[in-house]
Amino acid sequence: MTLRARLLLVLLLALLGLALTLGGLSLSEARRAVREDLEGALFARLSLLKEEGVSLEELFRLAQGFGGGVGFVVRGEEVVYTDLAPHTLPPELPKALARGEAYRGLEGGWLLVALPTEGGGFGLMVSLEGVRNLPRRLLLLYLTYGGLLLLLVYLVFAFLLLRALAPLYRLEREVARRSPLDLSPLPVPSLPELRPIVQALNRLFAELEEALSLAQRFAYHASHELRTPLAALKGYLEVLERFPEPRALQGALREARRMEALLQGLLQLARLEGRPLRLEPVDLRDLLLGLGLKEVEGEGRVLADREALEMAVRNLLENARLHGKEPVRARIAPEGGGVWVWVEDRGPGFPPELLERAFEPFVHGGRGLGLGLALVALVARRHGGRVRAENLLPGARVGLWLPSAPLQLSPDAPFRPKG
Repeated sequence: MTLRARLLLVLLLALLGLALTLGGLSLSEARRAVREDLEGALFARLSLLKEEGVSLEELFRLAQGFGGGVGFVVRGEEVVYTDLAPHTLPPELPKALARGEAYRGLEGGWLLVALPTEGGGFGLMVSLEGVRNLPRRLLLLYLTYGGLLLLLVYLVFAFLLLRALAPLYRLEREVARRSPLDLSPLPVPSLPELRPIVQALNRLFAELEEALSLAQRFAYHASHELRTPLAALKGYLEVLERFPEPRALQGALREARRMEALLQGLLQLARLEGRPLRLEPVDLRDLLLGLGLKEVEGEGRVLADREALEMAVRNLLENARLHGKEPVRARIAPEGGGVWVWVEDRGPGFPPELLERAFEPFVHGGRGLGLGLALVALVARRHGGRVRAENLLPGARVGLWLPSAPLQLSPDAPFRPKG
């Protein structure tokens, strides 16, 4: 069942429930009000008759005015009625009159009202058949006029409901007509309740577009980086095909090693992107010293996958040694709920045109493959961290920020992340 059908069904059931509840209350209240009004009218007319003087003739005329009721006069144990039909008064009525009290009550579908007098009393018996038929007449009115009114209200509310859902259907048509590669933002709807959904979709589209663009650039650069050593390798092999040349053999081996290193870097990126992280507290100072670094300033612990973190730090050190100059040192600096690992060198620094793109795949200054810092950025993203590259005077530094590990856990304690 569609959302529209469900909402219309809920609206119909709600209106029916409301109509039945109001109808039941109205019928009950109408019967009570009519009975009370009838009792009040009877008491008023009997009181007036008592002042003017009670007679069977006056009681008869009064009873006829109330739809053919029956008047009666009580004198001790004798009861005289205004008609000849047999009637029986409830036992409580004579007792109440004997005590000098007025009486009202129901007996066999009759409403009895009586006032005391000296030596007895008098009263009227009025049939409640009209009151009993009142619910039937009101129900008939509800089923005709009320049913038409209910149908009109339902149609009006259904129209308004469909108008309110119109932005949702426009959004559905907008998404359905798009091609899989159309990730442009959706128009902001007029319905306030729909805006957070559209805003979330637009953020998702932006992330997907960025990821798609990154994948396209990655595929382009990967093919370009592979094409260069393949072309060189082909040239060397063509030379070796004609005659043996040691330098051609050395060049072919060099290009083959370069291709192997490139493919190994691509494989590392793919493995890191695909496998789940095994988070544990890692002591950064011990990790850096274990990788052979002599100068380490500061200390701190992060919550990370040890294998991935070690791979990232190793790439930071190799990048500093390849593009910079000794001494290469590391500095650990806590900041904002996490810890920075800075690797510094005294080389020429990053060229200005490459500084903002230092962590993109295949971006390098003529040496290396351009995958080391891209892998560092991937490790940071998988851990919810960030990276930064800065030029110093002299040299450069590259930093990796990761969330801190809880202080109550020792480095060797088992850890399972929440969620």
